[in-house]
Amino acid sequence: MKEFRTKGMRWFLEDEGLAGALEHLPEVSGGRRQYVTVPYKDGKLFIKTFVEKGAIGALRNRTVPRGRKEYETGKRLASIKIETPGCHGYGVGGNRSCVIQDWVDGESFVHVFFRPGYRERLIPALAELLRRLKENGVCHNDLHLDNVLVSGDTLYLIDLHKTKMKGAFSDKDELSNLTHALTMIYEDLSGEEKRRFFELYGNRGIQKAVEGEIARLRKRWIESKKKRAFQETSKIVRRGERLYIEGMEAQGSGAFVETLKSDRKVKVERYGDHIRKIYKGTRRLERAWRNHIVLLYLNAAIIPQAYYVKLPSLFSDGFIAMEDLGGRGRELDRYLDGLYDALGIAQRRRFIEAFCGFMKRVIGQGIAHGDMKACNIFVVNNDHFFFLDVEDIAFEDPDAAVLLRMLVQLNNTIPKRIAVSDRLRFFSRLTRPLNVDRKRLLKDIVQESLKGEIVYEGVAGLMREKWV
Repeated sequence: MKEFRTKGMRWFLEDEGLAGALEHLPEVSGGRRQYVTVPYKDGKLFIKTFVEKGAIGALRNRTVPRGRKEYETGKRLASIKIETPGCHGYGVGGNRSCVIQDWVDGESFVHVFFRPGYRERLIPALAELLRRLKENGVCHNDLHLDNVLVSGDTLYLIDLHKTKMKGAFSDKDELSNLTHALTMIYEDLSGEEKRRFFELYGNRGIQKAVEGEIARLRKRWIESKKKRAFQETSKIVRRGERLYIEGMEAQGSGAFVETLKSDRKVKVERYGDHIRKIYKGTRRLERAWRNHIVLLYLNAAIIPQAYYVKLPSLFSDGFIAMEDLGGRGRELDRYLDGLYDALGIAQRRRFIEAFCGFMKRVIGQGIAHGDMKACNIFVVNNDHFFFLDVEDIAFEDPDAAVLLRMLVQLNNTIPKRIAVSDRLRFFSRLTRPLNVDRKRLLKDIVQESLKGEIVYEGVAGLMREKWV
């Protein structure tokens, strides 16, 4: 290893030619992580900086710097033929450390997995990766699927500083690897896909233990993300009174255009490049932002993209700035009131299938909405859907009672003229894979719906209709 010094950093490099690429790195600014790519020879280097805070962080950086740990772990994994970005050196200085790796032109496993046509080959690939980790005694303590990159037909393991190489790989280690890896996709797998995964992995007997641990881990994980929603993390950057989603620092700065809604709880305003939801009180603001952060970590694209939260002060309410979907679609009740009559049978069925797919994905991820009126569901391009009123989202496996409440709310907030056959097609397809008494649930939806009236916001304004 060659030692090289620059900008208060001591670099330890496998190739002294790397020194030139490191001379003009940008200064570290905010956040616990900084990621930089620099050209080198015929490719690019990826330099990850770990910023340590507080006394414990300073001690860690003096004894076991994360950059050095990631470098050493990467070299050991490469020696046993487990694919990771090639490691070329590390740096240590002040309150930070860095690792120098090859740039891998890939995408997060979980992003690729949900695209049509990919899961058939990614399930065996993931089973093979986890089997090889077990065989080589590798326990990755942060093995969620954002830490697995897909590049061509190869899976790369990244974020290695929490990885341990163990001489004795215990049942607990095996369970940890499997549950961390599967949590983000497990509820979306069919029964056959789950069976096939564990068969390819080589241990079908561990499936029940994994499922129990996934449920426990998910609850703990969600609570941990909620607790850190108002702190700087790898996904949150503080700028004064604002906390930005990492990468969104330049968003949400347009001029005021109009007020869309104002009541005793919230005011919704449109700006040139974003929507602001202003909360009159802190509880709903905090709940909404925590939900935004959890859904961000879950990669659940079921709500508008948040840009930042502005914290409340003595003289102003807090608000969340987010993307403006308005020019791309409309709320479900207005959408159906304006377009339903013009849709042919095939178009209506495609719409039902798309909406059913969205709701299956939501329910499969253990997500419920406490106010699932049609005005709180936004339709984009006829086949993409987003929940509004993010503060009313709850992370719980919807049981029969919760499903009944949600579906009755939905049923009673869409125009009466929506055909009964279309309603039943949706409810039937949605409930088919669920672990509930379908006939009882469908009967209860009808009976409970008939107790109320239909109220929705139509093209011409607020509408009230009676079932009979």
